[in-house]
This record gives sequence, structure tokens and C-alpha cells, in this order.
Amino acid sequence: MFGTRNGLLIAAVLLALVVSGCGGGGPSEQEKANEAEWTWLQETRQELATKRQELVDLQEAVAAAALEEEAEEEAAEEAEGEAAEPVEDPAAQLAALEEEVTALTEEYTSRLVGLLNADPMIEGEPPTERQLALLAMKSDEDIILAQEWIVKGGDYKRAIEIYNTALMFDPDNDKLKAALAEAETNRYMTSERFSQVKKGMSENEVRALLGQANLHNVRKYEDKGVTAWFYPTSETGEAAAVWFQPDKKTEVMTVYQVKFEAVKPGQSADG
Repeated sequence: MFGTRNGLLIAAVLLALVVSGCGGGGPSEQEKANEAEWTWLQETRQELATKRQELVDLQEAVAAAALEEEAEEEAAEEAEGEAAEPVEDPAAQLAALEEEVTALTEEYTSRLVGLLNADPMIEGEPPTERQLALLAMKSDEDIILAQEWIVKGGDYKRAIEIYNTALMFDPDNDKLKAALAEAETNRYMTSERFSQVKKGMSENEVRALLGQANLHNVRKYEDKGVTAWFYPTSETGEAAAVWFQPDKKTEVMTVYQVKFEAVKPGQSADG
């Protein structure tokens, strides 16, 4: 998924910032092709921004629909098992839009890489406005990619690596610097943030407060029917934990225990 895109973006930087021993511009046909590609990239960038916002709005609609469905099912149970009317949800539309955005992002990234390689910066010469714009566009994609690692996988380490790599080639980019600073700040859980979690909260509510737990730090204890999310609190191995179990009435996973000092140095999450 985002790993492929990240490889392309890093490859683009390494290839685009090579030392060029050739003088003069490319052939006129190449210049025309570069111009057409630049126009496509600008237009597609705007299209992607629109579709990405549509995706965010639709994701929120799907989440709201899921909560509404849970409420209706609970109300139906209280009404002596009366079946609730099926609610039309946009889940299928969401899947289609996610696929569309992914495909367009891959094409945009690939063609951005291509133009960076077709018009590389030359060592010792000041970059052109277009070269700077292309580099900024690549950095914007790096930021989006890094945020996906955080939001979908809770992987701050990978996101920070992406930011640092991007800053090697675009060191004056304030957006990259700000994104890196935020990731470094949120990488380790604080007692203040963690204290917001209360018993009875759903997984979505905890995720909204603390962020997605790293998928490697999620433990399912099948024999007990519970799940635990561990959030690192320092680089030395300590972690806070939130435990979930199914609600007796709705079967929705809810918090039944929280502990900030759940894992101490040298102790495993299972120990």
C-alpha cells in the first residue's frame, strides 16, 4: 500500500538530484512533453485534493452511520426484538472512492517522479521555479504518506523516517518541519493524554483520543475474549495500556481497564 509509494518518492529524490554533466536544454520535443506533464500534474493535484476531502467526508459519514446502526439495533432489542429498518450506508461508495484515490495517487506519484527525473536539478546551479515547485509537491506527498502510517498503523517511527528523508532533499520546507515536530511530540503517550480514556468507551472513541495504536502493539487474548492496545510512553520500553472486552448487551468492544504504567522496562506486553 503506502510502502510502494514511499519507495517511488525516495527513488525520485535520489534520481532527480544527481549531478548532470550535460549542458543546454533537452530537445524541443522533450520540452513539450515536460510542459504537458507539468500541466497534468498541476490539474491532477487539485483533483486529488478534492477527492481526498470527499474521502474524509465519506469516512466520517460511514462512522456516523455505524454508530446510528448500533443505536438502532440496541433500540430494537429493547423493543422486544423488533427488527430495525435497514439503514442505507455509504460503505460501498467509500470502498470505490478509496480505490479511485489510491489509483490516482499512484499515477500522480509515478508521473511526478518521471518529471523530476526528466528535469533534474544540476549541482552548482540554482534550481528553477518549476524544480522547486516539483520538490514541494513531492514533499506534500511525503507528508500525506507519513500521516497514513500514523493514522492507519500507528507507526510514528516509520513516519518520522519519511519526514527525515524528505528533509534531506527539501531542508527549508516548513510544512515538513512542522509535521516532523508533531510526530515526534505524539510518538510517546503522555499521562495527560492517556487520562482522557474512561471505562465504557468504544474502540473508536479511544482511537479519536489517543490515535491508532501501532498494529504490532495490539494484543488479542482469545482465551479471555479481551483485546489490549499498548501505547509506548518512552523509548526505553515502557507502555500504557487500554483493555477492551465485549459489552454484555451490544457485544461492542468497550474499555474495562486502563493503566498508564502497564509495561515497565524489560517487561513484555504479555508479562
